[in-house]
Amino acid sequence: MLSFEGTDVIPAISFLEKYYGADVEKELVGASVPATEHSVMCMGEKESEVETFKRLLELFPKGILSVVSDTWDLWKVCTEYLPELKKEILARDGKLVIRPDSGDPVKIITGYMMNELIIEDNRVYLQDYNGYRFVKGKEISLAESKGVIQLLWDGFGGITNDLGFKVLDTHIGAIYGDSINLQRAAAICEALKQKGFASQCVFGVGSFTYQYNTRDTFGMAMKATYVEVDGEGREIFKNPITDDGTKKSATGLLQVKKGNGKYILYDKVSWEEEADSELVTVYKNGKIIKEYSLEEIRMRLADHSTT
Repeated sequence: MLSFEGTDVIPAISFLEKYYGADVEKELVGASVPATEHSVMCMGEKESEVETFKRLLELFPKGILSVVSDTWDLWKVCTEYLPELKKEILARDGKLVIRPDSGDPVKIITGYMMNELIIEDNRVYLQDYNGYRFVKGKEISLAESKGVIQLLWDGFGGITNDLGFKVLDTHIGAIYGDSINLQRAAAICEALKQKGFASQCVFGVGSFTYQYNTRDTFGMAMKATYVEVDGEGREIFKNPITDDGTKKSATGLLQVKKGNGKYILYDKVSWEEEADSELVTVYKNGKIIKEYSLEEIRMRLADHSTT
């Protein structure tokens, strides 16, 4: 929650108030938007799904409204229900966000490229290779071949930005709220680019990606680099021969300097150089020496991300 304020985890807000000096009475710590889950859509029943959409639009006439849309048939939602409700959607003071929640996120959002398809007699097939040539594989619908963003563009249009990429009308959008990692996010953005669209899908990390991240994902691990034994300093480090170099640690006393908007690490420095550093003692011998508020950390991170 350092880089975003959206959350549905209420205990996280209490945690930030307790440990990082946050105050929900004075600042926005975390918030959410109206968003449905499958149980909500199921309660409205399959045959009346369009009525569930209509009721939600009436209940939330402004702001962001996120609706999970693949409880039964995502493509029917995009090609039948949304066009039927187009007038109501465009009349809202806000954005309706369509949320698919199953299948391959890249293909669901972006569809397929023409070189991945065989179209014959107005029917669409995925290409399949039989060892000699490409042949017709699984048949898919035209809607599935287009993907969510293209279907929303077909139904609601939008504008073309200064770079020549298509941007959806501000009243409609999409989110894939789970199973998104860095590779999938990049693949979605690249596929949209190839189809002439700006990157305009909200990405959610979700439980899938959380389970596949470790402390090594972003090199976030603490290692000892300098110790003293019987009053004599020792520069220590780790560099496993079985690793690709990612886990090699810095060595000895450390100095961090800021230059050209970037932080640069120097190791094996003297005590004088170590004292002249961006590093600040926060925790020492079991005691917190320096405390930072949530607001300070967010501002620092925001400043760093723009440099």
